[in-house]
Amino acid sequence: MKKYKFKLLSILLVMVGCDGFLDEKPSKSLVVPQTLAELQGLLDNTNFLMNDSPALIFNGTDDFWTTDQGFQSFNSIPNQNSYVWQEEIFDTPQSSDWVISYRQVFYANLVLEEAMEMDPITDAEQKERDELIGRALFMRAKAFFDLAGQFAPVYQKENASDFLGVVIRTNPKITEKQERTSLQETYDQILGDLNEAVGLLPETVVIPTRPTQTAGQALLARVYLSMSDYEMANQWAKASLESGAELLDFNEVMPSGNFSFAPFNKETLYYSVMNGQLFHYSNLTFVDQELFDSYDSLDLRKKLFYRKPNESAMGYVFRGSFSGDYPLFSGLSTGELYLILAETETRLGRTAEGLGYLNELLEKRYKVGEFQPWRGLDESEALNLVFEERRKELAFRGLRWNDLRRLNLEPALAKTLKRTVNEVEYSMPPNSPRYVFPIPQDELQLNGLEPNIR
Repeated sequence: MKKYKFKLLSILLVMVGCDGFLDEKPSKSLVVPQTLAELQGLLDNTNFLMNDSPALIFNGTDDFWTTDQGFQSFNSIPNQNSYVWQEEIFDTPQSSDWVISYRQVFYANLVLEEAMEMDPITDAEQKERDELIGRALFMRAKAFFDLAGQFAPVYQKENASDFLGVVIRTNPKITEKQERTSLQETYDQILGDLNEAVGLLPETVVIPTRPTQTAGQALLARVYLSMSDYEMANQWAKASLESGAELLDFNEVMPSGNFSFAPFNKETLYYSVMNGQLFHYSNLTFVDQELFDSYDSLDLRKKLFYRKPNESAMGYVFRGSFSGDYPLFSGLSTGELYLILAETETRLGRTAEGLGYLNELLEKRYKVGEFQPWRGLDESEALNLVFEERRKELAFRGLRWNDLRRLNLEPALAKTLKRTVNEVEYSMPPNSPRYVFPIPQDELQLNGLEPNIR
C-alpha cells in the first residue's frame, strides 16, 4: 500500500490560518496518517468530538424545566437564550454546535480523500478501506443531518428547493468559500452518503462508537422520518431490525448508583452524546412534570429514567442516559426503530401492524406479565398513542426538537411551548422561525452566508 504524500500535512497546516467554522483549529502536531489504521484513528479521536451531537436544541424542548436559580446556573449564555427561545442565541461570533459538526465533516472528508488514493494490495486491505470509506460517509451524513436539524427549516417535499439548507462541503479544502445549498440539495447529500455507506459498512464492530450496516440503516430511517417520507422510513427501519438490532428487556436492567444503564448495551446501535450538556443533572433542573406523570406506575422506565435527588426536591432528575454517565445519549437505538415502525405502519394504513411493533416494545418496558397489549384502536387513536410513547421512550435524547418541528406541521399535533423565568413568561408558537437557529456571526461575515430569519 503506497505511502502518503506530504500534501496532507500541508492541508492540516493551512487549516491553522483559516477563518470561520474551524476557528478552534485542529492540532498542528497531528501526525500525517500513513495507514488505514491511522486514518481510522482520525475518526476514533474523541478529542475531535467525533461522536458528539448538537446540544442547544435540547434546551428548547419540553423535556425539562428549571428553577430561576437553576436558570442562573446554566453554564453559558447560549444555554440560557435557547432555553427561553430568544431571537439571539449566541454571545460570541461562533457556535460550538456549528464548529463541532463541521469539524466532523472536515475529518470525514479528509479520510475519504486520502483513502481513495490508497492502493490496497490484499483482499483484507480492500475490505478495510471500503469499511473506512463507509464509516466516513456515515459520519459526514450524520453531521450534515445534525446541522440541518438546527440551522435549516424542517423538510417539506413540496417546497424544499425554495429554502436554504446548510453548507455542503465534500472535500477538505476549507479555504474555498461555499454558499448554503437548498434544503433539497442538503437532504440529497445526506441520503446519498448514507445509501453509499450502507453498502460498505461492516456487520459488526468492536464498540458502537463506530457505525455498522445496521446503524446506517437506522440513521436512514431517522432521516426519512424527519422528512415525513413514511414509506422509506418504514423500509429502512425494517432493514435495520433484520440486520440484527435487538431490544433490551428493562426487567434485566440493574441500576448502579445514579445511573441505570451500562454504556454500549445491546440496544445501542451507534453511540453519540450531546456535547457539554451537564447542567440538567443539578438539583435545580427537573423532568417536565407532565412527561413524568405520563408513565404508568408499572412502566419500568419511570424508575430507570428518573430519580428524586432528595426528599425536598421540587421534582425528578434524569438518570436514564444510555451513556451510563452524565453525558446525554443521542445515538441510535433499537427502541427508536420500533417507534418508527409503529408510526409509519399506522400512517401507511396498517394500524394493527403498527400496534404490533408498539406492543413488542412496551412488553420489554413493563414489569413482566403486567403489560396489556393495545388492540382495536383506529388510526387516529393509534397515532396519538405512538406519539405519547415516543415522547416517553426517547426523552432526553435530543430528538424532541425535530419531533416538535415536524409534528407542528400537522394542526392537530401542534404545540405551543411556554416557560416562566424570573416572573417573565416566554412562549414558542408552532412553526415559529425560532425553530431554526441563527447562522453564527463569523459565518455571515467571513464566509458571506445568508442569515436565517428569526
